[in-house]
Amino acid sequence: MSYDLKRSHFSIILEKKVSTGSVVTEEGVILVAVLDPTTGEEVVQLAAGTSGEVTAGFAIRDNADNATTSVVEEGTVPSSGTLEIQLDNNNLVASSAGDGATSQLRVVASTSGALTLVDGSTPSSGEVANEPVTGLLTFNSAQSGEDVVVTYRFNLTVAESRLLFFQRNINNESGALFGQTGVGHGHGEIFTDQFDATVDWSVAGQGQWTGADGQIVGAGPGARLDSRVVSVPNVNNPLLGIAFDIGGRAGV
Repeated sequence: MSYDLKRSHFSIILEKKVSTGSVVTEEGVILVAVLDPTTGEEVVQLAAGTSGEVTAGFAIRDNADNATTSVVEEGTVPSSGTLEIQLDNNNLVASSAGDGATSQLRVVASTSGALTLVDGSTPSSGEVANEPVTGLLTFNSAQSGEDVVVTYRFNLTVAESRLLFFQRNINNESGALFGQTGVGHGHGEIFTDQFDATVDWSVAGQGQWTGADGQIVGAGPGARLDSRVVSVPNVNNPLLGIAFDIGGRAGV
């Protein structure tokens, strides 16, 4: 699952038609409400992170096609020699932070704190270079010997998706057949891997917004959620947990 069914709950779950031309394949992503121009009926689609979006809720599908997931790893930068750490996974999700780095990845060192992510192989002090295809991290000598916590998201292969999330009943395809999806909203909590891994979710007062591809991001211009963080991604639980209130006349 793209969200933890055991710990996530919604006070309202409704079936909604998906906007024509839109596709919802993953669970736990944020959906926004729009009016169908032909019928005038409310339909849903993936959030795009644009101004004026109206939050509808979180996608709950009968047959998800998981393409990405989140991971938190711990490691130690070598004290000498090649200052590299190889992540357990590769093919990292592209960054949406607009900071010039290509990967959706956050590295926090035990002494230096959060490191600036750069591309290439020659990071300066306080920086970490990453190779998004291979998942190789390269550090500056100033961080040698430090312990690091790495939060990132990566693209799943078909084999990895089935190994991690299994394959649902082959006949369980009503959502795709009828062009609709379950939408969880109202009051509740969700623990999802559909979030921006570059954000420090532990910061007091850190808000949550709708982002591109239905991701939870740390800043606008999308719609700000009426929510708060209840669980920061960590090694034992790499999901972002938020308590939310989605509904009412404005849909937020």
